[in-house]
Amino acid sequence: MKSLDTMSAMKAIDPKNVLGSIDLFPDQCQQAWDDVAKLTFPKEYASADSILIAGMGGSRFTPRTIKEYCFGELTVPYEITDDYRTPGFVGKNTLVILSSYSGTTEEVLTIGKEALKRGAMVTGVMAGGAIGAFLTENHLPYYAFNPKNNPSGQPRIGGGYLLLGHLALLSKLGYIPDQTTIVQTAIKEARKYAALVSADVPEAQNPAKQLARTLLGTHPFLVVSEFLRGWINGFANQINETAKMISDFRYVPELNHHLMEGLKRPETLHENGLFVFFRSDLYSPQIQKRFDITKTVVEKQQVKTLDINMTGSTPFSQILMGNVLGSYTTFYMAMLTDTDPVAIPWVDYFKKELSK
Repeated sequence: MKSLDTMSAMKAIDPKNVLGSIDLFPDQCQQAWDDVAKLTFPKEYASADSILIAGMGGSRFTPRTIKEYCFGELTVPYEITDDYRTPGFVGKNTLVILSSYSGTTEEVLTIGKEALKRGAMVTGVMAGGAIGAFLTENHLPYYAFNPKNNPSGQPRIGGGYLLLGHLALLSKLGYIPDQTTIVQTAIKEARKYAALVSADVPEAQNPAKQLARTLLGTHPFLVVSEFLRGWINGFANQINETAKMISDFRYVPELNHHLMEGLKRPETLHENGLFVFFRSDLYSPQIQKRFDITKTVVEKQQVKTLDINMTGSTPFSQILMGNVLGSYTTFYMAMLTDTDPVAIPWVDYFKKELSK
């Protein structure tokens, strides 16, 4: 479709109502925060000396977002595993959180079973499934959410449940300071921002629709730092799955130590490459200076750049607003190429072959 302002055309390409799920992201966040507040956990769950998260895909980048956001406040080491292996440090003093939207991820279930054998404190964030059954059978507490605010049923569009589910668990168990005021402010600001980028806002006034058109046909390098490091993983994943397009995410200052020397080749990089710098006034002064110089280096090598200024009064507000921007943008990218945002034929093929 050529126009992003025709709602009827969007609905025809979006039979599973991904747009409806995106619209409800703030409600997902509020529901998860309120739900976890009602749960109870054994007191020993609040005294672990390490935390391990097991998750894949959309159920991995959400706790990764929380890890980066809470980096300076976490009172114990917080690690994430995204395969079948259980780290050697996992034992009776480790809190293991199984993260799986569907509750059916085999890698996560494998970690859960091994962690239980080692006597770890095991919990989880999920909608149910085999992992939920495993936790229930072993009388282990966990957050089982009702995905009523995700009509599409797609895990990557239901990130509010996992994002706030993980944050609420850490806050409730005392591994980070209480987040209630911060969360309520962030959800409020995310709602206001969503009203600026929703589908009924014409492209001429809609930053997400404009960004979608800019990104389409490029190889985007999404550049962030500090508390936005986890969020950008999710944005890149949605570009892959929802928009069916390649993406790459990078971090300042790490990229300053190698990537800048790799911009000469291939020649197509100077035609299709696009460095998108997500800037924030909440970054440290050293990082803001590095962003300025990095952009200059990239442009001197004839690679295109784009600045996006993240708004929001706190780091967590900027994270939630970033989630809103990413979900709407990648949805609009799919619309521009008449692509069903739900369909993931190659992932489905892979899973089918793996099960043989």
